[in-house]
Amino acid sequence: MLLTEMIDIKKDYFLGETVVHALRGIDLTIDKGEFVAIWGPSGSGKTTLLNLIGAIDQPTSGQFYIEGQEIKRLSDNKRTDLRNRSIGFIFQGFNLIPVLSALENVMLPLEIRGASFSKAREKALWRLDEVGLSDFVSHRPDKMSGGQQQRVAIARALVTCPSLVIADEPTANLDTGTSKKIIGLMRNLNEKEKTTFIFSTHDQRLLDQVKRLIRLEDGKILDGGIKK
Repeated sequence: MLLTEMIDIKKDYFLGETVVHALRGIDLTIDKGEFVAIWGPSGSGKTTLLNLIGAIDQPTSGQFYIEGQEIKRLSDNKRTDLRNRSIGFIFQGFNLIPVLSALENVMLPLEIRGASFSKAREKALWRLDEVGLSDFVSHRPDKMSGGQQQRVAIARALVTCPSLVIADEPTANLDTGTSKKIIGLMRNLNEKEKTTFIFSTHDQRLLDQVKRLIRLEDGKILDGGIKK
């Protein structure tokens, strides 16, 4: 079943009098339950494409649908609701709240949804245990390594059991053993719960595990955009 569809998507950024053509006519379809990687050189438009798929940003032109809804027709509130309800994000810069502990950072998405403190705490502890951070639940981000912060960000993205997870370089800061564990967790969610994963990555450890590669270069998809 089709999850997302992009038709001739373009994204331009305006820097003074300079126009940067970040995406140059993207045609892309992704089905529910896929395990997909977008790869290409730095500056190819990978992060921009992920932000559009996650309804964080909007295209300059073209048509973009998520679950049959054309995103540009949704109000800001409805796009926010879509993100909160259906999408988990793993950002390359972690985006953790510095004054909150690991546990509080992971609990936050559930509390925004209206979950009780006890239920949010229970689920957050479960996800932190899955990523190997049971001993660090009270640590704030500045007391954690980059790899530990990355795992907090992964736990936070997964804690709401989203139908779609969008991950920008999710294993970049992880050692080999931890990376294998995290990739295994995500594969398990994909296979058993049919969670859709869309990655941007240069990590060959992750590229070897995905079921479909989308090659992006200079804002264009060179291969893998339309599933055959």
